[in-house]
Amino acid sequence: MSLSPALIALLTCAWAAAPAPAAERPDVVVADFEAADYGDWTTTGEAFGDGPAAGTLPGQMQVDGFEGRRLVNSFHGGDGAVGTLTSPPFELSRNHVNLLVGGGGYEGETCVNLRVDGEVVRTAVGPNLRPGGSERLRPRTWDVREYAGRTARIEIVDAHRGGWGHVNVDQITLSDTAADVPPPPVTLERPLLVDGSHLLVPIANPGPDAEAVRLGLFDGDRVVQSFNVALPLDGDPNWTAAYPLGPFDVAGKTLTLKTLGSPVNPQTAAAFDRIAVGSADRVLEPADWTRPYRNAFHLAPRRGWNNDPNGLVYHDGLWHVFYQYNPFGIEWGNMHWGHYTSPDLTTWTERPIALFQNGPGDAMFSGGGFVDARNTAGLGAGRLFVAFTSTGRGECLAHSADGVAFTELPENPVVTHSGRDPKIFRHAPTDRWVMAVYEQEETAETRAVPQSAESAAREADLKTAQIAFYRSADLRTWERTGAFTHPDRRSVFECPELFELPVLKDGEPTGETRWVLYGAQNRYFLGTFDGETFTAESGPHGDAHGAFYAAQTFNNAPDGRRIQIGWLRTPLYLERFPNQTVNQCLSLPHELTLHATPDGPRLRFTPVAELTNLRNDLRFEGEDLSADEATAALTAAAGAPSETLITFAEAGRHTLTIDGVDASFEGTSARIFTDRTVTEIYADDGRRLTVRTRPDSAFEDPASRVAAGERVASLRVYGLASIWPPAGSSPAGD
Repeated sequence: MSLSPALIALLTCAWAAAPAPAAERPDVVVADFEAADYGDWTTTGEAFGDGPAAGTLPGQMQVDGFEGRRLVNSFHGGDGAVGTLTSPPFELSRNHVNLLVGGGGYEGETCVNLRVDGEVVRTAVGPNLRPGGSERLRPRTWDVREYAGRTARIEIVDAHRGGWGHVNVDQITLSDTAADVPPPPVTLERPLLVDGSHLLVPIANPGPDAEAVRLGLFDGDRVVQSFNVALPLDGDPNWTAAYPLGPFDVAGKTLTLKTLGSPVNPQTAAAFDRIAVGSADRVLEPADWTRPYRNAFHLAPRRGWNNDPNGLVYHDGLWHVFYQYNPFGIEWGNMHWGHYTSPDLTTWTERPIALFQNGPGDAMFSGGGFVDARNTAGLGAGRLFVAFTSTGRGECLAHSADGVAFTELPENPVVTHSGRDPKIFRHAPTDRWVMAVYEQEETAETRAVPQSAESAAREADLKTAQIAFYRSADLRTWERTGAFTHPDRRSVFECPELFELPVLKDGEPTGETRWVLYGAQNRYFLGTFDGETFTAESGPHGDAHGAFYAAQTFNNAPDGRRIQIGWLRTPLYLERFPNQTVNQCLSLPHELTLHATPDGPRLRFTPVAELTNLRNDLRFEGEDLSADEATAALTAAAGAPSETLITFAEAGRHTLTIDGVDASFEGTSARIFTDRTVTEIYADDGRRLTVRTRPDSAFEDPASRVAAGERVASLRVYGLASIWPPAGSSPAGD
């Protein structure tokens, strides 16, 4: 049973700090940890780093609840690092020591101690002992009146290796008033009758009124699903997630819903009690498709978060775009595979979730899609496959007869190693399947090609980064054949791509080809591939493209086209839109071609021809314009959603703003796609691709301007249609 409001109120009263006399003496700050180093504090070990952390550290869940910009965070090096941090001596000159504490809850191991004459006289730990939980710091207070006037030290300890093996601390203060300490955490549980199609979960967006918890649905002792979610502390959500229950075969059953891991803040009980089963129509709204922060012609989930595009493949007349998807929040987590299809790369239909996580410990990470045209796996010619990383098992494959519902191979995982992001394709010369996959473990290849000093200084954790190659005849058994790495380890980090392209000169084939090896950073190598390993002739080439990451190309595309989509990393706009329901999006599809240059072949990025179908009106067309004339035209015509084709009279660096977003570029001409939060700039016939995001201020000041002194040879601006359903209608998703 969940706690009743009356019981919560009673607990709150019982655990609230006793009121102290009105403070007559000002508080004394022992440490606020706002400096870049620890000053007179002394450290041992590696856990605390060289100074206070500026919030969340790499690999850590979001840390909040601290004051200012920095805090003590012993997650430096992850949960395996240990150490201590000790203050200089200070006098206990007030009645209480108040502080903020979070992280692990291991007494004596992840703790803050108050030492007087060398003895531990007070201690505090974080709230977390099991998977899940929250990185939020919470107030603690010690009554130290019995030690008034004595000399003391604060000792912060991280002696625990493994899960929640770290401690977070901030704002240690001496005060005559005890801090307002929250009531003790609780475990919540209640029955839930599955008499509808979806689990409806109230969601709190990031902020002080959100509490991260792990929830589990149980059918008896069987875990149906578990997931991490931020529940509102006041019971009122920013929005509600609708999670499909059909694939779990639980209709008509009474399940048990409960919090998992560490006990939770009892103030989440009201939101916990609001979790229900019902139709998605109860919570989804037609306005989901037209929010001012929702891009009009860039793919994104209806609600929730997306990151990497996954499984890009053309199959039976449809372009399939899967993507990393969190249905329970607008930040990363709970990795499922969302799914859209299109007959033409501009008209999109939302499909049901394709791959479901098996709880947060076995998430469905990135991978590719492909077609088994010759029935090598024995499941039928033309079978659609996806390859993905199961974070709890390894590299896995799933197949589908209808392109919507997927079944895993019984041989899963087909590859086990320290890596992720498998991309599979058919290598015709050897008549074998090839898997290019990111790998991070010491191998003969990483020993033969050491990491450069520059790379080690930037990313020491990528010392063993490489792209490995595996091959198979039947998709069920795989063998490793080699790997490629480079001294600049970032250039081979994550989400690999490997494909062959013809080399063009003046738009015509030269008869030559090159293999392109591509990583998540949008750096690429050119060379040869013999079915076993890649040999680079040049590279890394390319740049990061701005807010563009983890791109993937379609397998099986008609006419040999190599079409790419990437993840566009957009900011949150919570100060302006606190009830924001969707975050991030995918890039426009663009075609990759390889062109001869004096420096050797190089890639170009060209928006697919199908995108002209989105043009719904020509808003402006003109030639030989001054900067003022071009500015006036863009101001009147280029508001999102729009496409601008601009050619300047001279080559060079051109500074311009369109609809409040920086659209500057190098070259002579560009096609610029302006959406509500992202702008894609394809400059000089695709030689350069840059993505920029809308600053918050541009919602109020969507100005357009061309730098003074420029001369615009030609300018055309088109309005673009939305790819989303008209207001009042819904796609065939869920």
